[in-house]
Amino acid sequence: MKLSIIIVAMTNSEELFEITSKCINSLVESENNIEMEIIIVESNKKYLISDFLYPDIVKVIVPESIFNFHKFLNIGIKQSCGEFIALCNNDLIFHKNWFSQILKTQKMYPQIKSFSPSGKWNDNSFDKTHELGYKVRTHIMGWCIVANREIFPKIGFLDEKFDFYFADNDYAMTLKRYNIKHAVIYNSYVVHLEKKSTKINEDIRIDKREFLKKYDIPSYLRKEEYEWVLDCENNLSGFLKFHDKWGSPVLYHRKNKISDLLIRFKLGFLNWFILYNNMELK
Repeated sequence: MKLSIIIVAMTNSEELFEITSKCINSLVESENNIEMEIIIVESNKKYLISDFLYPDIVKVIVPESIFNFHKFLNIGIKQSCGEFIALCNNDLIFHKNWFSQILKTQKMYPQIKSFSPSGKWNDNSFDKTHELGYKVRTHIMGWCIVANREIFPKIGFLDEKFDFYFADNDYAMTLKRYNIKHAVIYNSYVVHLEKKSTKINEDIRIDKREFLKKYDIPSYLRKEEYEWVLDCENNLSGFLKFHDKWGSPVLYHRKNKISDLLIRFKLGFLNWFILYNNMELK
């Protein structure tokens, strides 16, 4: 059994180097009997001539292209060889047996092919070890997803239109459409140090009057309930990409309601037809 861990990083300061190094150290110390392949996909184009150096157990890839979350993960997936693949941010702390717990669940329920660890310590208050679902930040933690390699020939690689924002939402919808079961594993504990990794992922907040001119804004976004979407350009760009692909919010919610009913009655295979994406119709 081999686990490939793909970490997207930007190593251009001592602080960020320390964050990623702590992530790697916690990962190595977290498991005793799991063979690991650690791959960093690095955004700093000058990394190879910098003073930063990760341990020899880590393979560092420096793509020529600019940062794109899904594209960088795809690069790592293509160069990995593990039976399971973990898609990770660099600002994570892995706790003891986090992957062993995922593996334990997978062996008991082999129909589950995608997993996320819990971001909260399991103090035995949970009555169950895992929960199936596709809700982002409840079931799907975009900062750490573990997938059986066999899903990628089925779904294809990650959609590179999503350079960061709404990438986890797109992954969730893709799994749901292909009727691939995903679960959050409550006994698998990985801490996400949010807002402490890299400025790549920070909101770039500028004068709205400037960036809004660049977009064809749907009329429904003028409603108060969508004010958060217009708050920063990265949010707006990701939102528009997501709903251009999967349908307007109204259509998206209708399709999801039907999809959830199909899953409930064990007809999830029909989601292929219900959860079409708009790109296929163009």
